Amino acid sequence: MRLLTAALLTAAVVVAVPASPAAVAEAPAAGSTYTALSPTRVLDTRTGGQPIGPASSTSVDLSGRVPASATAVVFNLTGTEPTANTFLTVSPHGQARPAVSNLNLRVGETRANLVTVVVGAARVLDLYNNAGRTHAIADLAGYYSTGAGSRFLPVQPSRALSEHVGPGSTTTVDLSWAIPPSATAVVLNVTAANSTGDTFVTAWPAGTTRPNASTVNVPVGATNPNLTTVAVGAGRLVSIYNNAGQLDLVVDIQGFYTPDFGALFTPLSPKRIFDTRDGTGASSATPISQGWHRSVSPGAAVPAEAIGAVVNITGIDPTADTYVTAWQYTNLHGPFTSNLNLVRGQTAANLAVVEINDDVGAARFYAYNNAGDTHVAMDLAGYFSMPNAPCTHDCAYVWGSNGGYLGVGTRTYNSMPTPLYGLSGVVSVASRTAALDDGSLWSWGFNGAHNMGDDWGLTAYVPFPVRVPGFTGAIAVADTDGAGFSPTQFALKADGTVWSWGTDAYGTLGTGGVWSNSGRPQRVSGLTGVTAIAGGTASGYALRNDGTVWAWGWNKDGQLGTGSTAAESNVPVRVSGLANVVDISAMGNNAVAITADGSLWVWGSNAKGTLGNGTTGGISRVPVRVSGLNDVVAADADGENGYAVQSDGTVWSWGSGDWAGLGDGSNCVDCVRNVPGRVDGITGAVDVVSHYSGAQVLDSTGHVWLWGWNQSGDVGIPPSSAPVLRPMQNPYLTGVTVLGDGGQALAP
Repeated sequence: MRLLTAALLTAAVVVAVPASPAAVAEAPAAGSTYTALSPTRVLDTRTGGQPIGPASSTSVDLSGRVPASATAVVFNLTGTEPTANTFLTVSPHGQARPAVSNLNLRVGETRANLVTVVVGAARVLDLYNNAGRTHAIADLAGYYSTGAGSRFLPVQPSRALSEHVGPGSTTTVDLSWAIPPSATAVVLNVTAANSTGDTFVTAWPAGTTRPNASTVNVPVGATNPNLTTVAVGAGRLVSIYNNAGQLDLVVDIQGFYTPDFGALFTPLSPKRIFDTRDGTGASSATPISQGWHRSVSPGAAVPAEAIGAVVNITGIDPTADTYVTAWQYTNLHGPFTSNLNLVRGQTAANLAVVEINDDVGAARFYAYNNAGDTHVAMDLAGYFSMPNAPCTHDCAYVWGSNGGYLGVGTRTYNSMPTPLYGLSGVVSVASRTAALDDGSLWSWGFNGAHNMGDDWGLTAYVPFPVRVPGFTGAIAVADTDGAGFSPTQFALKADGTVWSWGTDAYGTLGTGGVWSNSGRPQRVSGLTGVTAIAGGTASGYALRNDGTVWAWGWNKDGQLGTGSTAAESNVPVRVSGLANVVDISAMGNNAVAITADGSLWVWGSNAKGTLGNGTTGGISRVPVRVSGLNDVVAADADGENGYAVQSDGTVWSWGSGDWAGLGDGSNCVDCVRNVPGRVDGITGAVDVVSHYSGAQVLDSTGHVWLWGWNQSGDVGIPPSSAPVLRPMQNPYLTGVTVLGDGGQALAP
């Protein structure tokens, strides 16, 4: 991937569940931060009170517990000793009660569910009981407010604990591998199964006194889940206590809060967004069958910019014991965690926080049912989105497919250039990394290998830049382009040293290890005086001030350029036969170098004639000169194509003709041109970078020209469509000073 250095522009008990209601009209509250509390009991009708009667409510005054700036509260609601099948609904005092349920109970059952609910100015809540008489218990876990607090990042659910525990025992869950040091609270789905006695489970911050509160209530033999938002103790530890009997304890992480970065919460009056009984938000009014998922399409209830949602999931009358999962459907093999466990004929609910997809007109996430047939209803309690943070100067513009990779603060697909979220003063940008003019280093996108540089390992798609803590002096960045691997990222410091973090597949970190991923930047071994860096598929490159080029990582196609047949090198090795190099670039299994005399050299894959020397097929383990080009000032190659700009401002291409990659008007499957040919229609070119089967060129007037593959908005001109056969000027980009990786540009 291309280096950038410049001041930039770029059963068969039935419990009633309310049918789909009309929306309760209320404007969304302001985006809010979260403050976690140690669980605090704020209601227990068993103590000095009476159970809540049928079609009756009791109130809970939280004005002494949460500030006037509070917009919503989070608490664990437990119903116990109900005399009839019933449900409980929570709403702000004095407002119309929504036609949804928060907690479903069967006769004699004790069950809990986490509740996130809007609070009015009085900070008083009403708890409504539908039928019979029941006791209710509420344990406050935290609140959202417009004041200072923590932001949230939803993640792909990950298992943090699966353990058999005994009576009166406390288990410590170590989350230091999963969440950043700055995390203040974590969202956990706690499931207790196969209990040998009636019991309760409590989660609380490790190192503090266990509160008089419960997280999950479990009768003998049952499997009950409950979501909990719990503050983390010192060392990022959470304690979990089991009161009685033996049981199996499973804990899954759904996200975390930190003051350093993340999304704000917009609480909403509960709204039914999905109901398979009547087809609301679903593709049909039928139960979800065994092993199938159903798309959840909430429409405008969840705006395009949202990256996560809080939903209450109710499973209704399953025909078999089963579990239900709300998930983003990024893993086609099926979800590996559950949100709600049900026995045949049961109706029960559990709160969930779910990552959501970007297309507001389609499925935002999915509901999965493991066994039998079951109806599912979901009620939206709010969503997470990023606050406005515009770029003010020296901006990096990005475009193309997204899903969290672009760094623009949403997962929304972008076919138009959009500034990187919240970054000004950008001096260098790669596909998932940026350096600012204050020397700070920023990362975003996939965190499959600790890629945020803050030593936390939850699998997440972070759609906004996150500062790499403690790193200073950054002047340039580069990334590997993945191709089946998690990424490795590189940073060049002003002192000429190179640093790497992320995956170490094939020694890509360059620090002497292999497959030893790093969650924090480490210095690449033996390199000093470096002036430029680049990254290929799983390889890194550095240009030193003596004109030599050094490479490390994967060597499958000879992309290290040393002549060696070794599979990889975990430390930098010198590229053979090159001297007086003034610029380097890399992408895929190719690398390129320009020497001081203007000649262009390429090594690595030649499957599509990418070497540009009149041959096709095989590989080259040493650099070979590209035929017919002199006075080259900029170049790039990507395993499929090569591109160059000469000093006279002309642009040249070679390699694959697929998807209009050559920019000559052709779109020829399996066609190859193994020597450079002129790309017409551009004059005054000064730089070029490749994207998948295509390129982008910067001209001397600050305009950008693009061609090739365009299914993912690659040319930055909506709509996405068939390949662009010839260079097209992008009307949305002007004054560009530097090109980044394909789909990036920098401008003031």
